[in-house]
Amino acid sequence: MLRSMLVHLNGDILPAPDAKISVFDRGFIFGDGIYEGIRAFDGWVRRVDDHIARMRQGLEEAGIGWDPEALRELCPRLLDANGLRDAFLYWQVTRGTPRPGDPVRTRLATPGTEPSVFGYCVPLPPVEELVEPGRCEAATVTDDRWRKGHVKSISMLANVMAAIEADRAGAEEAILIRDGRVSESCATNVFVVLRDGRGGRELATPPVGDASILAGVTRKILLELLPETRVRPIALGELRAAEEVFLTGTITTIKSVVRIDGRPLGAGAPGPVARDTLARYAGYIRDQVAAATGAAAR
Repeated sequence: MLRSMLVHLNGDILPAPDAKISVFDRGFIFGDGIYEGIRAFDGWVRRVDDHIARMRQGLEEAGIGWDPEALRELCPRLLDANGLRDAFLYWQVTRGTPRPGDPVRTRLATPGTEPSVFGYCVPLPPVEELVEPGRCEAATVTDDRWRKGHVKSISMLANVMAAIEADRAGAEEAILIRDGRVSESCATNVFVVLRDGRGGRELATPPVGDASILAGVTRKILLELLPETRVRPIALGELRAAEEVFLTGTITTIKSVVRIDGRPLGAGAPGPVARDTLARYAGYIRDQVAAATGAAAR
């Protein structure tokens, strides 16, 4: 796949093997950069405004001078170059490479250093195939990451270490726990279905500020589609006692957790809330694609 993939690098579209960047780029030396993952369905770039806004916030907090408004043009350009309409697009902006004569390893980059902008895309299933939630086993892992989880830093070592810990426990996903409360998974947000004490169900997800987690775009869409969702802290005990737990993300979409820490959860299969959530999400995507197609035709 890599040989046939066309990528974006600093304004150029070129074959992946021909894309070269300095070993002294600050993304490589320091993990000094911001990334964004975006989903396209039938050529429609999902919620590009939200992705631009989130990346802008991260770039501004990091002090990296690049305008993510460019993604509005770069996403369709990269999709077209690869002949893709249903895909995942990854964009990464680092602080850049020191110029000749500039110090290589310094915490403060020399003023005038140009950011490095890289992007690639890979095929994903179309909306018509979003008919069944995925399923996985999860392990709870202590969340030892930094306190700026809302910033999509390319420094992902802590997430990788959590994923390794979960793998050693025989699980495919790690659900991160901070101060006895659920934060998120390594690359997804967490939703739980609980009994509300009155014989009914409560759908809940942790607040972004509670454990400094990422405000996922899929999470945002689901909160719009499911306004009954309570955004509140979720204790570890509630997670383990939940009727359903599912993970949400740009690539993941909806994935039901069927075991946690080796113990079965619910019926051991995607539950009715996860199935209904996926159906609503797929319907939303179909409507948006139809609207975009109609607007383009006019």
